[in-house]
Amino acid sequence: MSAGTVVTTDVDERLALERPLIARICARLAHEVSRHGLTAPEIDPARATYSLKPDSFSGDAALMGQWPADGAGRKGNLVIHGDGSFFAEFDVLANDPAKPRQFVEATTAWGRGERIGAELRMLEWPE
Repeated sequence: MSAGTVVTTDVDERLALERPLIARICARLAHEVSRHGLTAPEIDPARATYSLKPDSFSGDAALMGQWPADGAGRKGNLVIHGDGSFFAEFDVLANDPAKPRQFVEATTAWGRGERIGAELRMLEWPE
């Protein structure tokens, strides 16, 4: 929901409202990985568990999603704030094929409503 503060206190109701956004976020996370020549992990919104928690800044209910570890040990999380802003990350845990000294730790996405930014979180291998 990007049109103001979400006031529902029922996790199933909130999840139903946010499903289209969650699907776009998951697609953007996967696209960011494949865009860099890596095999994207399957980021299935249905595998995540969801809960509502008070946002520490606004006090509004934030929808929290947690993906359990998959067969490769990759997991992720997402938060959609009551004002429609969000942040998500999902483990990639692979070497960057174009940069042998780089390890791709995770893919991240953030934004509000239709605007979604994304990037890979990279670590450099020690000497």
